[in-house]
Amino acid sequence: MNYYFIDYENVHADGFTGAENLGEKDVICVMYTEQSKAFSLELVEKIARQRAKLESYKAGTGAKNSLDFQLASYLGYMIAKSEGTDDCFYIVSRDTGFNHLVDFWAERNVSVKRIPNFMGEEKDSKAAAATETAEEELKARTKPKAKSKSKISDSNKATKEELLQYLTEEEYSDKILEIFNSYKTRVAINNGLSKEFRDSQKSSAIYKKLKTLLKEKQKS
Repeated sequence: MNYYFIDYENVHADGFTGAENLGEKDVICVMYTEQSKAFSLELVEKIARQRAKLESYKAGTGAKNSLDFQLASYLGYMIAKSEGTDDCFYIVSRDTGFNHLVDFWAERNVSVKRIPNFMGEEKDSKAAAATETAEEELKARTKPKAKSKSKISDSNKATKEELLQYLTEEEYSDKILEIFNSYKTRVAINNGLSKEFRDSQKSSAIYKKLKTLLKEKQKS
């Protein structure tokens, strides 16, 4: 199951772009405030047409970043409640401050990703690319050289035959094999699949099938 926590105060209606691709096993949790409680008729109609389950929560006023705190708290609650499952969690917001929350859960092997909408794409691709480049340069400057390697070793790489033990011929592609062999963490592989397919249901289904193989490779 996929959970989407929408920072409506930040993304507004744009955050629902691509919502038509969601399914019955997806849950949308809309977090809003008194200042961002207005929904356009067009957005209401789009939400009404979705098969996904919809929840809404109004954040209290009078405290700075109250919505962010509420979103982070509810996210942690749902992660604990989903322990032992393959559920994935997405924060729908352009607020890069949530990246620290994503990193926190990544260190605990929980798949949490920040996306600007359900397509997972920034409207301003140039700005997004510049931000990503700046973040990579900062990491390169601050990360010790001994730990700068982000690719897995050749001895732990999978083969096409190994992936086909978990995927069907129709599901398999050389791109999936490339993604699997290019990163060393479950979160990075899951994010790579999400970017490749732009379809949360498809990428999540493939990721779940490959988790067992990934665990075996990480042990070796």
